[in-house]
Amino acid sequence: MPETESYSTIKFFLKYGELFAWLGGLLIAASGLWGTYLSHEWLCAIGGFVGGWFAFMLMRCFREILTLMADTLMPQ
Repeated sequence: MPETESYSTIKFFLKYGELFAWLGGLLIAASGLWGTYLSHEWLCAIGGFVGGWFAFMLMRCFREILTLMADTLMPQ
């Protein structure tokens, strides 16, 4: 592996991963609220909040795995 690699994608996700997790989760929750507004069914809001929480946690786990990988494999 060449030593000149900068790992820009990993660095980008390490820097902005938490923000993407929050935005993704909130957008999914907001879409559930929007679905509730349009259909007058509360199940859309519940599904939006559960789906938003799940997406948020999944993206945070991905960021934690990248942090672990960067700490152990990337040169300092």
